[in-house]
Amino acid sequence: MAAGLSRRYRAASGGQHKLFGRLPSGDTVFEQSLRHAQQSGLSVRVILRPEDTGLQALAAQAGAAFHCVASGGLGESIAAGVAATAGWPGWLVALADMPQLTPETYLQVNAALAHARCARAVYGEQAGHPVGFRAEMLSALCALTGDEGARALLNSSPSARVVVDDPGCVWDIDLPSQLPRPAQ
Repeated sequence: MAAGLSRRYRAASGGQHKLFGRLPSGDTVFEQSLRHAQQSGLSVRVILRPEDTGLQALAAQAGAAFHCVASGGLGESIAAGVAATAGWPGWLVALADMPQLTPETYLQVNAALAHARCARAVYGEQAGHPVGFRAEMLSALCALTGDEGARALLNSSPSARVVVDDPGCVWDIDLPSQLPRPAQ
């Protein structure tokens, strides 16, 4: 998911979108997040806003399929992404502002869907991303609206808790001060 407006980050950074924030590696937050998703070997579809042409260019450069949606919130973005890939056997929802999320975590959550309709990564006691859904959740996912994402679905359906050794599944970037600094 890369269709957010990045309001808090933009306000604190003079207008820059958080997904263009630079990491110590020199990559943007978006580039590293996308690369980790692609390194999982799973199919990837990036959900973007139509006006975010810079992110569209980065997705295309990385060989990632993308879908543009003028979304009013995370729920609508998820619904649009799922509708655009309705033939898939399931979906993992990850946020593009989580550049430390590892490819292994994607694979662990995906594997849990063999035994559960929904699954989510958990680090310590904290629920994180990605969250996963089998194809039988298609109608419910396509009906999502607003900014709650799929939280209500996860809370109302039996979900597998996938305990991972990946603090990146609960760490996101909302402000420039949260960008990691280069090692000294």
